[in-house]
Amino acid sequence: MKHLLFIFWFCIGFIHIGKSQDIHFSQFDYNPMTINPGLTGVFIGDQRASISYKDQWKSFNSSYVTHSFSFDSGLLKKRNNGGWMGAGLNVFRDVAGASKLGSTKVLLSISGIVELSRNQQITAGIQGGISQNSMSPSELTWDDQYVGGAYSTTNPTQEVFAMNPFVYTDLAAGVSWNYTTGSATLSSYDATRFELGMAIHHINRPSMKFSNSNERLHRKVIAHGKGNIGIKNSHFMMIPTFMAAFQGPSKEIVLGCLLRYRLQEASLYTGYFSEMAIAVGTLYRVGDAAIPSVLIEVGSFALGVSYDVNISGLNSVSNGKGGIEIVLRFVNPNPFSYGQGRPSL
Repeated sequence: MKHLLFIFWFCIGFIHIGKSQDIHFSQFDYNPMTINPGLTGVFIGDQRASISYKDQWKSFNSSYVTHSFSFDSGLLKKRNNGGWMGAGLNVFRDVAGASKLGSTKVLLSISGIVELSRNQQITAGIQGGISQNSMSPSELTWDDQYVGGAYSTTNPTQEVFAMNPFVYTDLAAGVSWNYTTGSATLSSYDATRFELGMAIHHINRPSMKFSNSNERLHRKVIAHGKGNIGIKNSHFMMIPTFMAAFQGPSKEIVLGCLLRYRLQEASLYTGYFSEMAIAVGTLYRVGDAAIPSVLIEVGSFALGVSYDVNISGLNSVSNGKGGIEIVLRFVNPNPFSYGQGRPSL
């Protein structure tokens, strides 16, 4: 069985390249530049930084492990001339399966944000950078390494591959639209906010060079949306989200809703206590997983935790175990008291 699982993960590695599936996060809303460069600099605050960790398919002998760091900032906001710019950086590292299929990406984003009115914004952004892909098939096991029914790493194999790392450039672009009624601060539970966007990734269709086929990465189209719907005369807010991604023969559709509750208001005069809120809910990745999620916010900090519960046909092997994902986010200044931004949490 161990041997078969190694082969399975090796094949998955090639599917990852051949079918052109990308790094993805269940908490996509907390990795906005990953889904749309048009969301760069679009948030309540001036600077935003986040780190993410995802460990997927841990029930197998080898899993997908993804780390990411992002930082973005709004520029020229204080000029108050009906718009500003955003600039950001995304860094990813993904290692998949027994073949150690690795992908490292460094992407820069820039956006322009225009206020159509007091309540509406439209943004457009572009993103570009480099990616390095690598693979280490030396840890895979093969049938001809079983001699007399016993396996040994010292047994020779005829399955030899030349898997040299390669680097390619990558380009993306996107637009988004935001609409707000009421206050734009996190403290307001009488406000209604909506966000819709669309992006195209891998515009230049970079070449993938692990094999002689020299396949090109499929373009990926993403549509996404979010609502922040305050429930009047209460401390509750509903946060519905959706994301649909289409890339060659692959697709991913995630939708769901979180219910947010304000636990504590900030101290008005002393500043000793920061406002606190908690949001809980469930997302659903169509045909794959249910994703219970929780987000805890304390002042400028937010911690998001989710877990993919596999409900697809793979459940017979995974036993429902998908993977945990953790996101830590920091926004400066405190978004609960920042009143000049526009919604995008």
